[in-house]
Amino acid sequence: MPTIKDVARHAGVSVSTVSYALSGKRRISAETRDRVQQAIHALGYRPHAGAQALASRRSQILALFMPAADYFSVSVGMAFVTAITSAARARGYDVLLMTADEGDEGLRRVAHSALADGVVTMEVSVDDARVATIRELGIPAALLGQPDDPRGLPWVDLDFAGAGVLCVEHLAGLGHRRIGLLGPNHGALERRLGYAVRTLGGVRLAADRLALSLVTERSPAVRPRLADAVRRLLAAEPRITALIVHDQEALATVEEVLAMDGVAVPTDLSVLTLTSAATAQRISPTLTFVDLPVAAMAEHAVDLVVGAISGDTAAHVLLAPVLNERGSTATPHRDGDSVVLSRVRQDPNAHPKDLSTPHEQGAP
Repeated sequence: MPTIKDVARHAGVSVSTVSYALSGKRRISAETRDRVQQAIHALGYRPHAGAQALASRRSQILALFMPAADYFSVSVGMAFVTAITSAARARGYDVLLMTADEGDEGLRRVAHSALADGVVTMEVSVDDARVATIRELGIPAALLGQPDDPRGLPWVDLDFAGAGVLCVEHLAGLGHRRIGLLGPNHGALERRLGYAVRTLGGVRLAADRLALSLVTERSPAVRPRLADAVRRLLAAEPRITALIVHDQEALATVEEVLAMDGVAVPTDLSVLTLTSAATAQRISPTLTFVDLPVAAMAEHAVDLVVGAISGDTAAHVLLAPVLNERGSTATPHRDGDSVVLSRVRQDPNAHPKDLSTPHEQGAP
């Protein structure tokens, strides 16, 4: 069986560097870590988990807190779980998935039982109660999301407020003056999850600054009600010429409704979304999107928690939003209102809400 010395020789590094690559005790460059991983795979080296734990007094396990709630997007959540697991394995860690939506209790159980060396929390709210508990327990942690008060804790997030602004500015630059927003999810807003609150805030801020008419609809979890929400947006006064979708689970329903009602994208209606590249490319027509960088966020989260385990000072990473034009947004049709109006099949029981501000209708 190959030994750690064989791995070090094959990678052209010291034995201690291989040990650091496996344990995460010290930061090493991505290039060196890749060479070590390549040597491990080439030689078929398998570190002895028990020996590692005894030597380091660590479990080499990270606890990942993923809620199990009706508002939670399974496709997005599992994409993050897969990416975090892959990043953790590359650093010599396994992942313990904590799926119960139990807040403080789960954190305390992990801390008191030494089940894991550190924790990563998903679905962070702007006033997340878990933040105070993590500080109290003193456990190494990284937040996959930014709370309003992250003092002393490492976190990584996408600039969701900036993403909302970017969506509106892109549409305004094409000449759209009447925009609809589907999402965020009703439950996510009720729980004040950071990505939901900040994206909505960014969209509203940009629409107000550019004096655009904005119509908003929260996306319900029930599919028939979701279709009704899409049709309410299309039938709203004044008529929208562009739609922003901030709910990955709603994209398939949006696609179905537009196809059923004969609304052509982007001729009749421009559509863009905030989602991962993989999801945006599966939808037909391929959507213009602001990327949700799942892999990059997962890599940073694991690096931050591994750094916290080693005693590094808390840091944070705020990723800038990037818009990818894929052909679903265009200059609005000169007669776009009458085209959409004639094609949308309105639900007789669904009536657009009254204007709540000069520039926004149906605000959640």
